[in-house]
This record gives sequence, C-alpha cells and structure tokens, in this order.
Amino acid sequence: MKSNMNLIRSVLRLNLLNIWRRETRVWGYRLIPPSLDRLVFLILHRLELMGREEKAAFQRWIRAGMTVVDVGASQGLYALFFSGLVGPSGTVLAFEPESDRFASLRHNCEANSASNIQCFELALGWTARTGTLHRSLVHGGDNRIATGLSERISKSIDVTIARLDEAIGSRKVDFIKIDVQGWEGEVFNGMEHVLHNNNGLQQYFEFWPQGLKNAGTNPGDVLTFLLSRGFRLSQTLAGRQVPLEDATLGQSRNGHWFTNSMPPDKGFAKSQSQR
Repeated sequence: MKSNMNLIRSVLRLNLLNIWRRETRVWGYRLIPPSLDRLVFLILHRLELMGREEKAAFQRWIRAGMTVVDVGASQGLYALFFSGLVGPSGTVLAFEPESDRFASLRHNCEANSASNIQCFELALGWTARTGTLHRSLVHGGDNRIATGLSERISKSIDVTIARLDEAIGSRKVDFIKIDVQGWEGEVFNGMEHVLHNNNGLQQYFEFWPQGLKNAGTNPGDVLTFLLSRGFRLSQTLAGRQVPLEDATLGQSRNGHWFTNSMPPDKGFAKSQSQR
C-alpha cells in the first residue's frame, strides 16, 4: 500500500512540473499547456488521434458571425478553433472555473491575438453560489464539480458558479458546446432564457449517465428537459447516426458517449462515441 501511494505521488508531481509548459502548435494555434496530461492532449490532437471527427463537425455547424459558448473551455484549444470559425464578426464566450486552466486559457487567447474570445473564470449551474471543484491531479480533462474522483488523485478547490442566463445577459447565442463531466444537468437548468430566446440554437454536449448520477441528476431527466423544449437529439454509434426520441434511452445506455441536440428545424446533428 505504501509503495503504491509513493508511486501515485510521484506521478502527480511529474504531471504538474513546469517543464511541460512549452509552446505547442495545434491546428495553426500556439498553446502552452498547464500540465503534462494537457500537453499530451494537444499532441494527440495535432496528430489527429483525437478530435478529428469533432473538428469536422464543428466546421459544418459553426459559421462566420455566430456567437459560440464554450462551457468547460480548459486551456482553450476549441475556443481558439471556434474563434477562427466565427471570425472577426463573431464572438466566443469561454467558461473555465479552474484557476490554472483559466490562466492557460487566457494566455493562449492573448498569444493568438484572439480578441473575439471573452474568458470567464466561472463554472455554470442552476443558481449562483460557491461550489467545490474536484481537480484531478492526473487527468485535467476530468475535473468535476460532481463527485466520483478519489481523494488520492484530486484536490478540492472552491469555484464560483453562475447561471449562464445571468453571465451573458440578453446576448444572442447560436451554438453551445458543453463538456463538464456530469454537470450538464446543472448547466442546462441555468440557461432557461438562453434556450427560450434563441431560435435555431445548436448544442453539442457530452452525455455520460454515470457522471450525471454522480452529480445527483437522473440521466433521463436531461433528455426530457431538452426534448420538452423542442430539441431533437441524435448520437453516432459505430459510424451510424441514431436519433434519440425517447428520454428513457438515457437511463438504459451505459458508458461515455456524446449526444448533440439541435432544434427541429435544423434536423439531427452528428455525435461521436467517446472512450
């Protein structure tokens, strides 16, 4: 047991060393990651071992002049990509609550002169308050406000939670990408006005039943929430697009998978299986 704990501590220290904060170019953008695991993330995207399908899908959905909301922006790779897609006439609103990743996000936006990105050091939820983020010390893409991370490999920090409705006011929104490790139900409940006031709104979000349960959310309730507001859902399984028209599907599917939602007049969006 003691040797295992020593190994874990060694891995944690290695991941957070400053030597990994080196400039890496991905998709034409210059980024400096906050940790080794986020450097690996960037390299895998540069080699097209990650993100290829998502990148192609975003290129189809996002157009010049749009306003895009990136919830869980991390170090900013996708926020920068969205910035290029919407162009000077568009806007990207990037939300990241964890301080190291937010600092990396802001630095990377400035380094790439992405003046159309506005960064918010906030988590999003159903009501404004202070929450506890479980910051993974091994895999920075797995930070969670929801429970589920071992205390041996995570650190608890206070973060500020806001409603999207209040954070962006009456701005028009065209596209929302959400990746918050099971906290999606909370985010949706804080954007009632955004969902109601933006015809043609498109969304891309991770649907992970166990993660939702860890956050105290019934997975089926998330799909019911969107279906009841006129969204149509679809998922891609083994290269095949599968419409999701029954909220109970969210209770019967296990594992990690992506679902996208789009209003009926936009048809079905493609989604990618994950992990």
